[in-house]
Amino acid sequence: MRSRGFTLIELAVVLAIIAVLAAVLTPMVTGYIDQARVARATADVRSIADAARLYQRDVGEFPIWANTTEYNGGSGTPSGVIAGAVGTNPTDNGSNYLSSVGASSLESYMNANTLSRATTGAVGKTVFRGPYIGNLDSDPWGRKYFLTGANLKTGAANWGFVISAGPDNTFDTTLNQAKTAAFAVGDDDIVAVIH
Repeated sequence: MRSRGFTLIELAVVLAIIAVLAAVLTPMVTGYIDQARVARATADVRSIADAARLYQRDVGEFPIWANTTEYNGGSGTPSGVIAGAVGTNPTDNGSNYLSSVGASSLESYMNANTLSRATTGAVGKTVFRGPYIGNLDSDPWGRKYFLTGANLKTGAANWGFVISAGPDNTFDTTLNQAKTAAFAVGDDDIVAVIH
């Protein structure tokens, strides 16, 4: 008895079935990857926002001051926008995010005792208990996270938030939105409102 191999038709049928399965499954898998990226960016902006709130609770000010001279007892002018250290800048789209970026990274603002607060003290006392955030990576699309520093100054009339430009690489959310109206997130930006 002679063993026989696969015929050309049998191989063509198997390859056709594999091609159909790949065509059906590829969009599903790609969709899951996109969802995972959005979920990660959402978690990251929330973590950064929570770290900023924790810093404010401990220190009495949001992490928006580069040093005590800039702070000037709270009457100084903080950096307009503070960017993460890792990643590239997204497209600004006329929103002026990139025109007012501070010189230091978001991590250095969050983890340095820039206002020279005490480092020990009873619970409820103004004290620096940092670092408040670990090494901050870029967003899932390779771009920086941004914090709206000027909007977090005590008495600011605009919403303060953390933002990722999202999959389209463009800031679509208006930078200065008055707190007198609901906060509006633009297009596919990923945002966590702080204050």
